[in-house]
Amino acid sequence: MSKLKYLFLSDVRSSAGFPFPKNANMTEIRRLVIRNCSISGEIPPDIGDWSSLKYLDLSFNSLTGGIPDSMKKLNLSKMFLTGNMLSGTVPPWLPHKIEDKADLSYNDFDDGPKQGEGKLNIQPNRNYIRDFIKQCRGKPKYDSLYINCGGGETVVDGKVFEADSTTSNYHSAPRKNWAYSCSGDFGSKTYDSSDYIKNEECGVCDSAGTQLYNSSRLCPLSLTYYGFCLFKGYYTVKLYFAETVYQNDEDYSNSGKRVFDVYIQGKRELKDFNIKENATGTNKTWTASFTAYVGDDHLLNIHFFWAGKGSFQVPGFSYSTDALSLNGPLVSGISVTANFKVGTGLSPSQIAGITAGSVFAPLLLLAFMWKMGWLRKSELDEITIEVQGKSFTLKQMIDATRKFSPKMEIGRGRFGIVYKAELPNEIKLAVKKISPHSKQQGKDELQREIFNLKSLHHENLVQLLDGYSNKGLHLLVYDYMHKGSLHRALFEPNSTTKLDWRARFDICLGIARGLKYLHEEKRFKIVHGNIKPSNIMLDNSLTAKLSDFGLATLCDEEDPFMAIKAKGSRVYMAPEYSMGKAITVKADVYSFGVVLLEIVSGKVSADYTPNQEAEFLLDKAGVLHDKGRILELVDKKLASSYNRKQALTVLLLAMKCVNLSPTLRPKMSEVVSVLEGEKRIDEISECDTPSTNIGGLCGACSRVLEIEPIS
Repeated sequence: MSKLKYLFLSDVRSSAGFPFPKNANMTEIRRLVIRNCSISGEIPPDIGDWSSLKYLDLSFNSLTGGIPDSMKKLNLSKMFLTGNMLSGTVPPWLPHKIEDKADLSYNDFDDGPKQGEGKLNIQPNRNYIRDFIKQCRGKPKYDSLYINCGGGETVVDGKVFEADSTTSNYHSAPRKNWAYSCSGDFGSKTYDSSDYIKNEECGVCDSAGTQLYNSSRLCPLSLTYYGFCLFKGYYTVKLYFAETVYQNDEDYSNSGKRVFDVYIQGKRELKDFNIKENATGTNKTWTASFTAYVGDDHLLNIHFFWAGKGSFQVPGFSYSTDALSLNGPLVSGISVTANFKVGTGLSPSQIAGITAGSVFAPLLLLAFMWKMGWLRKSELDEITIEVQGKSFTLKQMIDATRKFSPKMEIGRGRFGIVYKAELPNEIKLAVKKISPHSKQQGKDELQREIFNLKSLHHENLVQLLDGYSNKGLHLLVYDYMHKGSLHRALFEPNSTTKLDWRARFDICLGIARGLKYLHEEKRFKIVHGNIKPSNIMLDNSLTAKLSDFGLATLCDEEDPFMAIKAKGSRVYMAPEYSMGKAITVKADVYSFGVVLLEIVSGKVSADYTPNQEAEFLLDKAGVLHDKGRILELVDKKLASSYNRKQALTVLLLAMKCVNLSPTLRPKMSEVVSVLEGEKRIDEISECDTPSTNIGGLCGACSRVLEIEPIS
């Protein structure tokens, strides 16, 4: 590689990730682009020895650590590290060593140097978006959004489309109700940020709202629009497109091909989208409408991303850096309208709470009475909770835990501590006391959410029997699970629960069925948000039951990733948590994949030994998977007493689930269909073509095509 001068790689994905090449000795490399390729680890210090390097693009990977000091030996023209997990302080020398621009947005850097701000782009970083989300917690304001992308304020069908005419990489609207972020580079000195706005007359646009198409926002690589402080519920997102850039006969640009992907709330809605093909020509309009759900963060994320397909240079010109085309996402307008009745100030969950008012009303009345000061300490003796057909007062419940004695503690997590309650008639319950330091919602809203969770009934969920929320005391009462947690059965040496292969496989299937119920069988998708062995309980027959579902909603955390201090817990969290991206049910799928690996291997996902480098099960699985030896992960305690076909299927499912890209992870209904033997694993999702995958999942995918459904 010592003679290599230009390297362009884009969208090469692997569930296990690729380490950044060390000791590559690319001393003559001038232009290096490794974009959206699942690169992990730190930027190696020897990159500072690549003295010919002028253009560096490592954006949209999973790089960690900081910017090595060795890079100050380079004389870079442009550098793009957008969308990684880099952190720490931005080196003060960076603006002086970059000739043109450096984009460090969507990382966790501290504020950068004040000098050279024109060259250095750090915003938005993860904390910036989190701050916007934090400001909207419990205070939604908007039920619609209209943006004239790239143009001034205009009125279409009686709706005022707000102006969006700045040429900066990042802009927040005056009302703070939306913002956009643009990253990437056109790759030529001929084009600059003024090209982010394209003002072209849409000559043959004859549809309603033509004025939307006379200007558009163009971005070289990644364009994201955020809608802030929206009410919780379902919305219709309408996108307006017209190809008004590649249209001139004189410069051959009419033969240019613009191809990009469209994501809404993290879900890819359009793949390899070509405006000209869909609109059947240039200067013709095309619209697309989608349904999106805005959750508890009140955030809408619309992301347009160029994955490297289509035209890379201006048609009709020989290759040169000045002939690179104005490719990338192009959008003319955005409208977002609520699918629920507006003006009531009620979110769908609140409306659901009112619908079930016959159940909720008594406790809501109690909450109101407390707020008015009508209840005194005697309420502990008066308020009752129904359990197994018997009534127990709050005082009896608390006394049954020996007043929350540490000796009765049976578990703890980021949302609180679980105590065993021993009641008369040999009734045992689990009582979770939600941590007082959790930033909870209002008492009435919290009570509504508790009883929404009570309505969830499934064999693979720990049943929430009742709950209580009032000033200074928030309790959830569950069925007691005699076998304890899966973590205890798998990893604690004093556990008397033995898990043979049949039990392990049934547990995998039970977890999958429980998640399928939460994700796909309720009116509103429920993201568990905390899937790990300690939150998977086992009853007397070793049936797996999910606990803690819905608590991510009850306990309003500003940042779940930062809230978890234990490194061992973070390994279950999908990469999108740390990257500030929209969290969907696919985050649960990732966590489920990690748990599958633990169940089959009998090993913890992260093994921390003092004074030694941590060992990560996911890393080991990735290496063995790429070598075609993934069955070596099977727990040695099982010896040969396991079903080889089932074990291989479960492990390959796990690798699909931990894909770095949420859109490439399977749905839980697909996982269940494979585990139940209804489908083969290769039938549940498309593999990347060999040209877009290097040694990743699809290398093994071709080897598993012969696996028949589990019988």
